[in-house]
Amino acid sequence: MNEELVLLGKRIAYLREKYGFTQEKLAEKIHYSPNHISKLESARTNPSFDLLLKIANVLNIEVLELFDYKQQKLNLELMKNEIQSMLNVSNVHEIELLYKIYKAITK
Repeated sequence: MNEELVLLGKRIAYLREKYGFTQEKLAEKIHYSPNHISKLESARTNPSFDLLLKIANVLNIEVLELFDYKQQKLNLELMKNEIQSMLNVSNVHEIELLYKIYKAITK
């Protein structure tokens, strides 16, 4: 999965929540389906520039702000490192449980 697309999706989700929108409400305002917003935020689809413009307009921000995800990038690296640390000290049972949880939430 493209890391930049993941970061963009997380940034859109963060800004949407920051400005008090649910996925459903944002979708309604920009005339897209909530499913499309979900796919966008989870990096399962590439957004068009038109879609990014619509999101920025509804959130009353500049399009550039959608790409200001330095903090999210740092958080992503911290999460990866923490997961790696957990795996390094976990026993077989804990690793199997973590794997099952991961598979369940990524379906």
